[in-house]
Amino acid sequence: MPPRKPYQRDELERLAAQIVDGNVDNGAFFSLTTHNAMVWIMALGHISDIDPRMDQAVTPKKQREIAIENLRLGLWDVQRFDYLFPNIPYSKTPNFNLARLESHKDVEQMQSYIVSHFNPLAFTQPEMMDGLPMHPPKGFFGNWIGVKAIMCRATLDITAEGGRETPFVLYYEKMEKEEKTLIMEILDVKRVPWPEPGPKLLEQLLEAQTVKFGARSGAPLVPMMQTPKIPLVALRYSYIESHPEGGAQFLLHLESRLRELLPSDSSDDDVRAELEKHLGASEEMPREHIRMFSRLLSHNADLVDKEWANDQQSHWNISTETKEETRISFFVPCLRPRFDVVEGIETGKQVIPHAQCENCKKDAKAMCRSCRAVSYCTPACAKAQWPTHKLVCKIFTKILSDLSSLPKDTLYLPARAYLIWVSEFGVASLQESVKMGGPPVYEPPRNQYGGEHFICRALIANEGKGGWDPEKGKVVCYDQGTGTACLYDRRRSVIVRFGPQEAAKIRAASPKTEMPFHEAGYRQFAEVVKERGAKGVLFIWVRRVGDCIVVDLKDIPNQQGIRWK
Repeated sequence: MPPRKPYQRDELERLAAQIVDGNVDNGAFFSLTTHNAMVWIMALGHISDIDPRMDQAVTPKKQREIAIENLRLGLWDVQRFDYLFPNIPYSKTPNFNLARLESHKDVEQMQSYIVSHFNPLAFTQPEMMDGLPMHPPKGFFGNWIGVKAIMCRATLDITAEGGRETPFVLYYEKMEKEEKTLIMEILDVKRVPWPEPGPKLLEQLLEAQTVKFGARSGAPLVPMMQTPKIPLVALRYSYIESHPEGGAQFLLHLESRLRELLPSDSSDDDVRAELEKHLGASEEMPREHIRMFSRLLSHNADLVDKEWANDQQSHWNISTETKEETRISFFVPCLRPRFDVVEGIETGKQVIPHAQCENCKKDAKAMCRSCRAVSYCTPACAKAQWPTHKLVCKIFTKILSDLSSLPKDTLYLPARAYLIWVSEFGVASLQESVKMGGPPVYEPPRNQYGGEHFICRALIANEGKGGWDPEKGKVVCYDQGTGTACLYDRRRSVIVRFGPQEAAKIRAASPKTEMPFHEAGYRQFAEVVKERGAKGVLFIWVRRVGDCIVVDLKDIPNQQGIRWK
């Protein structure tokens, strides 16, 4: 059978009329209901409750304002805009000039950044193990998984065919009476310049790159490994519903774009054949996924500097009708929100970088460099407070030398991690640890709670039921002091792993590092978890004392009202 002749222009216009609607809202982020906004926030991950101000709002309109504000904050954070634009803090009306980001010229590197590394990190390890990226469940959580999957597919299309430029990607949802289509014209792929790491960090990153990703020894550092700063895809898009008269000018604009990319001697038939090839490569997606992604693009379009967006709309001499049909936006490979932002969404309170001065109670400006547990407004206040503070600044040394001096019904833990560790991944790469907000290894993290007590989630291995000891040939219960436990707060500002067997692991990881172990406190902790916990999990009150976390083993909070993981 001879090849079919490409469409003529009148046939192409008819095709456009069947596919698209020029009178569209392009995602209509503003049309989200309060309920949908709240459910979407929860779908971002790890969020249980929404801002107590919702219950205090006197009108449905005010409730919606709070929900939409929190959703915008969540979408801001999940895309890491404070990394991409470090000098522009979150606000209700940000203005991002994407022109300040350099264009990504090296296609091979771009493929490494976007496809090989960032897309898998868009999903948690349990999501990957359950195959959710390929088969998202129904509901808002599944829709959000689907949005991230669309981004993965789009970046694969962008970097396909050996780096051949892909002018646009298209996704559609087909129903009997109508069709919803999302067309994205790729304008540019931006990136943030990668800063040079210090010698120690460089050594850690190269080792992680070799072990985690299988790079050959001595291979150059993949910049992705240093920092969560990520590529950004700038685009012109149109979200289209139904079958109106006249079709869309956007498809005709894309035809002219293809004409610019093809050899100068290409005929009209060649151009139309190329357009048909791209249209034929469009992918069918669930309607809910396309709708949510279009709303994300609508949200991002609100962030773009209006002058830059107008300049992009004026480029290529596109028609007034095409401008009306399209918006300038962008997307980045999705990541999960950091936990300090998650807690802010749930409580309505934001993390304060420094609390009150420990000495004079004024606003503090710096922390103790040794324990990072207390803050001071001036060096003079730090000096005046030192006679008192020095008694607890290095309290972990007391655990090593004088266990009998520690009070009963408490557990003392060094407030530092000796492994790159986050709860969703177990032992994780440095990149995942930084991205999830984990504290630095071997260094006490910054105290974010001042002198107040706060809740941590404690987990003990195998639900506290014990484990098989091959040397003893029997199951050994953890109240006998053989289990590994971990503890972390809602913000993941403290992540501690501890247990009788951990000392050897610490020495193996860092021969010069000595981490103390409060054995009596641990044994009582294991008993409390078995008695009061559920499946080896217990929420407990803790407070920061110097470079240690002090766990209260008597005052156990009500477990019923705490749901975060």
